[in-house]
Amino acid sequence: MLIEAGIPDAKIVERMSGGEGVLSNIIDKIKKEFFSGYVKVSLQLPQNESEGVIFFDAGEPIGALYVDKRRQNNAEQIYAGERALKFIFEDSQHINAIVSLHTGLDPRAMLKRFEGAEIKGLQLVSSFSIPSPSKPIDLGVLADDTSAVAKKIEKWAREGFNVSQILNIYLDDPERASKILPYFEANIERVKALVERLRFLKRAGIERDIDSILRKAMNPERIAEVEMEFDLLVKKLERSEKERLAEKEIRLDIERKKQNERIDHVYDLILQYHRMRALGVEKRARCPKCGEALDRDGFCSKCNEFVPQRPRYGRAINTRYTFSRFVVGHGNRFAEAAAKAVASNPGTAYNPLFIYSRSGLGKTHLLHAIGNEIVEKHRNLLVIYTSMEKFETELIEAISSNKLDEFRKAYSGADVLLIDDVQFIAGRERTQEELFQIFNDLLESERQIVLACDRLPKEIPSVSDRLLTRFESSLIADIQPPDYETRVAILEKKVREEKIIVPREVLEFIADVCKDNVRQLEGGLNRIVAFSSLMRTEIDLELAKEVLSHETEWMRVKEFKFDLAGGQSYLVEEPKPEVAHRAFVTKVQEGYKGLAITRGHPRNLAGKLGQLEATIYWLTDRESAMAQTLPPSLERIMLVIEEFIRMNGKCVILLDDIQYLVSNTTFEGIVRFIRSVVDEISETPSIFIVSVNEESLNPQDRSILEREMEVLKPS
Repeated sequence: MLIEAGIPDAKIVERMSGGEGVLSNIIDKIKKEFFSGYVKVSLQLPQNESEGVIFFDAGEPIGALYVDKRRQNNAEQIYAGERALKFIFEDSQHINAIVSLHTGLDPRAMLKRFEGAEIKGLQLVSSFSIPSPSKPIDLGVLADDTSAVAKKIEKWAREGFNVSQILNIYLDDPERASKILPYFEANIERVKALVERLRFLKRAGIERDIDSILRKAMNPERIAEVEMEFDLLVKKLERSEKERLAEKEIRLDIERKKQNERIDHVYDLILQYHRMRALGVEKRARCPKCGEALDRDGFCSKCNEFVPQRPRYGRAINTRYTFSRFVVGHGNRFAEAAAKAVASNPGTAYNPLFIYSRSGLGKTHLLHAIGNEIVEKHRNLLVIYTSMEKFETELIEAISSNKLDEFRKAYSGADVLLIDDVQFIAGRERTQEELFQIFNDLLESERQIVLACDRLPKEIPSVSDRLLTRFESSLIADIQPPDYETRVAILEKKVREEKIIVPREVLEFIADVCKDNVRQLEGGLNRIVAFSSLMRTEIDLELAKEVLSHETEWMRVKEFKFDLAGGQSYLVEEPKPEVAHRAFVTKVQEGYKGLAITRGHPRNLAGKLGQLEATIYWLTDRESAMAQTLPPSLERIMLVIEEFIRMNGKCVILLDDIQYLVSNTTFEGIVRFIRSVVDEISETPSIFIVSVNEESLNPQDRSILEREMEVLKPS
């Protein structure tokens, strides 16, 4: 293939099989012997064959060329320069590769035939080894030396770099120092680049690590070691940041859940009013014993003996959540069966039981159903239901009021312990210690534990290993979103219980639109009923479409077909970044590492991601304790993108508000920035997605962006 490209098959000096370190060893040999010629790497695989060459002149790498040929269609792709170099090194690691050393031609003359094939040879060479000087040398020895080498050594010394080794060699052998100097200079540049990257790290908590790296970096000989240390520090920070954000998201989830409960309560009141208005005031059900109005479940709050009392610890079990009111479908059948088995034989069947699912799919319902069933059938057993947040609040109160023993005895004395929202324990070390002890006490005495969580045990951040082991020893039952038939069945059961009349076509419409979870499903019904009641209008399909117009729009976005390819950049033209967000979520679901730079608050996109993990930056000038922020600086954004791609490989990058950047910089700067990202993406398997409101740009500016990226226009 290379012969066809114009490279003659020169005399072979050496030939060997590929493998790890083979090419590096050859390059070291070429340097020592001041070799001129080229190294060829050939690789034949079932789907393709490739050949690459690296040209050398007097031991210095000066150019590279790489040809990749697909067997299926004989299509050839030629790469030149540094990109070719990357492919050649990758191929050389393969055991089927053939690596050969060729001589007998003028490499610089050959290089002139191939535009763009030039490389900076310094990037090929690993760190050189220079013996440490036997004693310190005073830079004053260079005072009268006007050579270029001496001037560079003096300059680096003034900049704070440790130049003692290169200086020692220069004084002993100036010619050798001249040959080594370019590699030393390359390491200096690597040090400067590393220092620049350090500037963008948040120093809080890692001051010692950064100082250690900076001290070592001042010796360019140690750059490889320092770069590795820096990469480890970045990974450590990323893990720490992921845990911090996960813990923060858990707190936000708890607040959202509380808000949803308050909203549900308001809708419940409206539903009661709607039902009473439909029945007529004179038809309201009343207690035959005392005449008090019955609540929505038929209980008399004044004289019904089965109304549970507020427990000393934990929370009251909600009598509305029973197995009979739990609609079983394909996605929750196993979890419901496991919960029923526990309720029938607490402490013996499936102990502990760990139920997990996304929010709003019925975990809490099953916990209460277990509690209600046991209270009814095993009245001698003490059942405690609580949330992890409530558990921690009670623990703090017990410690502050000197009642810790009472707290421990109460929970360790339970026959059945039901704990909701276990994810709230993330990062709570003292709470984890107490739960671990209670966990052990209950299991040792064969008493039942049931946990509910919005994620798998291993996905709960900042949990002690021993507690995590206890969680993972549970029977783990997951709940998946309900299918269409189950969603319709849930709505039908709901309207029967509420004694309200809703046309079948409306229920089917709600089930078709509200697909994510049961809370969204029932919320859609509640909103329609509430709107109908307040506006005193009949419930029909047109009313339902009007009330759920936002859900209808999001469903259209979710059904938009994405066929996004790696190495490509896409411009999504839409009024709001709905399709861009959905495309981003879709690719994260497919296994891409996600980086989103969003003008909206990160919680909006995080809500669409659900349990999926992605790095989200809030594009804003302000600082935030709740989110990672990024100022509208194109240089800073580019650095973040480059670093993310370098650390993760296969990525999807989202920028969802180009208009905000335009308003803070210039359109010309935006175009240069976009081109840089597009070029960066094109050489990787990653995907770049940009959202823009086409009405916010004039036609000429929009057409410039459209020429740089593939355009998506959702209908």
